Amino acid sequence: MSTTHVQSLPNVRGRMSYTEFGEGKCRRAHLENGTDRIAAQMGDAASRGDFIVYCEGQRHRHPNAVNEGYELRISWATDELDPSKADDIQRGMEYAYTLCHELAPDSMCWVTMHVDGEGGCVHAHATIANHDARTGQVINKGDTSLYAPRVKAVNDELSRACGFQVLGADREISLWEQKRETFQPGSFDRRLGDRVAGARDRSGTLDEFRRNLGLSGVTLKETAKTDRKTGEVTTGWSYKAVDEWGPKRRTRKRRASNLADDLTREGIEAYFEAKQRGLEVPQQDAPAPEVLPDVPETAEPAEQSFADSVLDVYDLDRAYVSEMASDLQRAHIHRSRDKGKPFMDERYQQIVEAHNHPDEQLAKLREDVDAARREFHASKEARDTLQYPCPGLLAGMHVFAKAGRDARDPVSRMMADMTAMMLRMLIQEALAEERRRQREEAERRVYEFRKSMWGAEKRLKAAEKALSDEDERERRLKHERMQRRVKEAEQRAPVRTPRSADKDTQFDE
Repeated sequence: MSTTHVQSLPNVRGRMSYTEFGEGKCRRAHLENGTDRIAAQMGDAASRGDFIVYCEGQRHRHPNAVNEGYELRISWATDELDPSKADDIQRGMEYAYTLCHELAPDSMCWVTMHVDGEGGCVHAHATIANHDARTGQVINKGDTSLYAPRVKAVNDELSRACGFQVLGADREISLWEQKRETFQPGSFDRRLGDRVAGARDRSGTLDEFRRNLGLSGVTLKETAKTDRKTGEVTTGWSYKAVDEWGPKRRTRKRRASNLADDLTREGIEAYFEAKQRGLEVPQQDAPAPEVLPDVPETAEPAEQSFADSVLDVYDLDRAYVSEMASDLQRAHIHRSRDKGKPFMDERYQQIVEAHNHPDEQLAKLREDVDAARREFHASKEARDTLQYPCPGLLAGMHVFAKAGRDARDPVSRMMADMTAMMLRMLIQEALAEERRRQREEAERRVYEFRKSMWGAEKRLKAAEKALSDEDERERRLKHERMQRRVKEAEQRAPVRTPRSADKDTQFDE
């Protein structure tokens, strides 16, 4: 299950800097070590900096806008997404990206994944630019509203579609038939609930239910409340009646939710809607015959999305490879000494070879990443080609039907047309089944190649993280050595006691 929170961003650059480095000591440590707290990231721009520049550039387009963007935070429980698994982090990042475009389809976004929070959960910081490319206006209006109730509703719907759990979905609806036994016999709550349930069961519509409540001596009261933060308006019901069986005759009321869920406003309306649908079923006409749509002779492929460009953001540098080899060599020596083993082994020779010939190692790394990218894009193109019908077969079917219409007598033409239609339907069904099977196979290959491509890039980032951990370990050991030296110096230094003046000569007496 996931929780959501929306925050307006007057300054996107400052917030993106926080999601990259953090704040306080964590930020200073990352800046000193050249690291960051990003577990994974993706977006609609070529890079993180380009997205920030895009959001800042919208100030000229919308000079009266207060916010440059909005941040949507999505957090998952550890039993649903494991922060130690790269596949779970990738799944959460893809979900957050999809949720952004469900809320604001025509606005650019950038998703940053973290696993270093206080609760240790996988959570996403999704920044949405305050500009709608389709309307040319700012977002958070109409169908792009980012109010909390809409965000929660869209998130719950998308969670069900993606196989995630929904918060609060497992709570059972309480029914009056079961809950009435929890009240004492002869109590006001039990008598009031029986009256309301009896009026509901005797009614066929909501208006008739209100009239039967009045005949039973129950008054229905509606109370509307408006949330100041979200603007959401909710309406609740309460029932009021005279308590004639208590120690004192008086008028008392109870909230509908305190009686049972099926006696609330939502429960009563759902009851009559279901009852109305049950009455309308016998009156429905027979289903209309299915009409097969005409298949065009040619089909133009849809325009390819530009979101795949984010897969080619990561690039390598010769200096990066050389520095990484030097740090790995130093880390290997320290680790071997700690274990009491000689460091001149096969792994050390490989590191030295990489340090002496960084160009060759850089070429190998680039070749691995480029090969993974080529396999991914080739499989994706092969999958996309299966989405469109084959124009050659369709054209042949149209030619066959046209040739059959040129028969000499009416009976021959009719038989030729019927044969052509049957042949066309059979071929269309066969092609659809074959395209479905091939598309499933192509999607499976796309997923495998995409995983391989991201794995090649993550191995590079994992090496960088290992170097930062080794640097932190060296600094800690150095600090401990300095402390030991200071303590030893203090112990070796002689202790001097201050001289005190003679008590008799202190005042020249």
